[in-house]
Amino acid sequence: MTHKNFELREWRLSDAASLAENANNINIWNNLRDALPHPYSEEDGKKFIEMALLLPKPATLLAIVVDEKAVGSIGITLHTDVERISAELGYFIGEKYWNKGIMTEIVKQMVKYAFANFPHLHKIYATPFDFNTASHKVLEKVGFEREAILKQAVIKNEKIVDLHYYSTFKNQRQKSIVIRHFNKDDFPILEKLQYEAIFIPEGVEPPPFEIIQQSEIEIYIRDFGKKQDDCCLLAEMDGKIIGGVWVRILSGEIKGFGYVDDETPEFAISLFKEYRNQGIGTKLMLEMIDYLKNKGHKKCSLAVQKDNYAVKMYKKVGFEIVKEKDKEYLMICDLQ
Repeated sequence: MTHKNFELREWRLSDAASLAENANNINIWNNLRDALPHPYSEEDGKKFIEMALLLPKPATLLAIVVDEKAVGSIGITLHTDVERISAELGYFIGEKYWNKGIMTEIVKQMVKYAFANFPHLHKIYATPFDFNTASHKVLEKVGFEREAILKQAVIKNEKIVDLHYYSTFKNQRQKSIVIRHFNKDDFPILEKLQYEAIFIPEGVEPPPFEIIQQSEIEIYIRDFGKKQDDCCLLAEMDGKIIGGVWVRILSGEIKGFGYVDDETPEFAISLFKEYRNQGIGTKLMLEMIDYLKNKGHKKCSLAVQKDNYAVKMYKKVGFEIVKEKDKEYLMICDLQ
């Protein structure tokens, strides 16, 4: 469950003890640069806070406060010269606050704060280690896109590892995206999304809208919401639905294209054309994967045509090809 009682604020000298209590953790140090001391003492915390308070205003280093205690840090490093329009994002939070949805909201707030307080800033990027998949997911949920993988770029714990370069731009964030659950009044838009989910190869004439009435397609949305395991998440921008992801278990007489067994929910995802290739689909997929994990599902599946560019996105969020058909892949994501 997402923790609600948190905030971002400037550091106070009285935060040193709480900072040390949370930062003195090898599991945190393993995901950060070696500049973070380990072990981490209260004196280390005091020195860090004194440094942060001496920086020019607006503040670029902020405390992550949960239940009125400073339990982590987030900040940006502003660049100079020709790179003065860019800043690097860095953060950590105490381990007992992991997997509660806090870091996702904190990063979202920090990005908004940075673009609002530094008008010259155009780009914010982050470079988590290859193995720090939790941080990758946080960035993707907030709308960062992975631009590159910097091969063998750093050394950590005496091992040479890759960096994943994620970024977001000010002009991409002028309109915020809200993800919400489906309700019965949304069914007409779900029909349109079902049509948009049909892969149409380049140069091929789109089929008529009535194709969604074919039994093997209609089963993905017919009476949606009435089955126990039905779930749909919709993406909205300025109150307009721009895409969605939905799952249901299709184990009846007519089975889904991605059928695995009678307990595995199958994915369908669709974005209207003008909103594709902006990281929105990835964000929707990750939100749904988290939802299914919390529901206790062991895996989920999907079917995708081999020529569909979305195959790369599915792999990025954790799906693997388990079966190859004539024109399709059957893909599964392990949720355990």
